Amino acid sequence: MKKLLLRSILILSFVFMIVGFMPVGQSEASANSIDLQESLNSNQVTVTTDTYSDQGLIQPFAEIGPTYPGTNVQMRIGDVLYSTKTLGTTSQIVGHTGIVNSDFKVVHVTLPVNGGTIDNMTGYMNRHGAGETIKVYRPTNGMGVSAAKWATWNFQYVKQYSIDPFSLLGTLSPNYCSKFVWQAFYYGEGIDLTNVNNTPDLRGFVTPSMVINSPFLIYMTSFKAI
Repeated sequence: MKKLLLRSILILSFVFMIVGFMPVGQSEASANSIDLQESLNSNQVTVTTDTYSDQGLIQPFAEIGPTYPGTNVQMRIGDVLYSTKTLGTTSQIVGHTGIVNSDFKVVHVTLPVNGGTIDNMTGYMNRHGAGETIKVYRPTNGMGVSAAKWATWNFQYVKQYSIDPFSLLGTLSPNYCSKFVWQAFYYGEGIDLTNVNNTPDLRGFVTPSMVINSPFLIYMTSFKAI
């Protein structure tokens, strides 16, 4: 009886030892999954966390800003401003676009500073000729907040103003006004403003008129530079 009991204990011990070395329900990191993740990361633009959102100042449909000059239309985060040169007006900006951020300043890429910059409304109007029309286009469906956030944290990386119709749409620098606005909505909101399935890895250009004719923007009002 004792021999039988001892034999049973030995057999059970051997079974438990085998089971203990068998992988049970453990996930493994494969080389393929790591390579895929690294590939995804290398093709994405890094967006720094916006401190405005930490302070609760960015909200969808935010309408806490001042009104546009000479209008009763309140500024909203993500609004796109558009101006176009006409005969006898400014030669500083031709077909220009910018985006309103959560400070209700205008983020844009412009030639006079040879890169990205942020202007308050007075400074932005001063880049235009007196009396030139600036039009306001508003994103639909409450969009624009994330686009403005992206623009605010990435304008500083645009070190050169240049229009190259053969560059990738995802190139951050050199850059130009309408392409930068397109990037802000693509990376910030996940939409192609031109609505023709453009992606950052394609070569081409985005004109200011293509931006304002986007089905994702609606005309709101206009005001004159002073």
